[in-house]
Amino acid sequence: MNHSRGLVSLLLALVTALAVPAGDDNLAAAEWEILFFDSAFLPSTLTIDHGDTVRFTWVAGSHQLMSGFSGGTPGTPDEPGALFSATLDAANPDYVHLFGEGDVIIGFFDANNPAQVGAITVLGSALTFHVLVVDNEYIPPVISIFRGDTVRWTHEPMEMLHTVTSGTPNGAAGTIEEPGALFDELSTDSTPVFEYLFDAPMVLPYFCTPHWPFGMDGTVVVQELFIRGDSNSDSAVGIADAVTTLDYLFQSAGTPTCLDALDANDDGGVDLGDAIWTLA
Repeated sequence: MNHSRGLVSLLLALVTALAVPAGDDNLAAAEWEILFFDSAFLPSTLTIDHGDTVRFTWVAGSHQLMSGFSGGTPGTPDEPGALFSATLDAANPDYVHLFGEGDVIIGFFDANNPAQVGAITVLGSALTFHVLVVDNEYIPPVISIFRGDTVRWTHEPMEMLHTVTSGTPNGAAGTIEEPGALFDELSTDSTPVFEYLFDAPMVLPYFCTPHWPFGMDGTVVVQELFIRGDSNSDSAVGIADAVTTLDYLFQSAGTPTCLDALDANDDGGVDLGDAIWTLA
């Protein structure tokens, strides 16, 4: 019998004994709650991550929950009821909605009392990282991000004129190390902020044109996005990923391109527990 298949059979037996309750498979997602009183929401605003759920819970009164805004533009998420609509009363005490899309603000209101409005800010997976531009130094000089993230360089007031220039002073033409190949921006009191969205994995050096001889340079390390548990990088998590993890652990398979993806249970290492977690 193939060694990996034998281990998978053993793992399946273990998983059957250790199976988590239904609904606990997405351990990272959170559930939030908004309470509906006679004439108020509590809270009226929330900031959540994409993939989180919100439970709208009746406390008193009779309500008609609607996404969007009263008079919102048809064909957009602001249109009343475009995303969700639910009655909240003693007979229908709650409604749960999963917010799968990020980087968006979703309004909601009570159609029975249109003046009662709220908003939910749904964060996306992309982040903005900050680098401070001071005399002869970028702080921090090295930053690690993921594809799709943004770096914002901010000029410290009253400092000298600087630049944020991609590449290296003597970088080869036609490569990302060519000076200014991706960006070449002034960093001054009058132009204090520069942002760049990194849409591909890379290790990008950058420097200040007038001050690189004084050591004013930095590096942005852009890593590929990954799905935790997706050991074989097929954008899904399943039994094939457990097999890939087992091959890496016991069959001396080559080192995967992203070890973090194999760390399915996010405990900082790759071991048998990750294969079990993947199958749970």
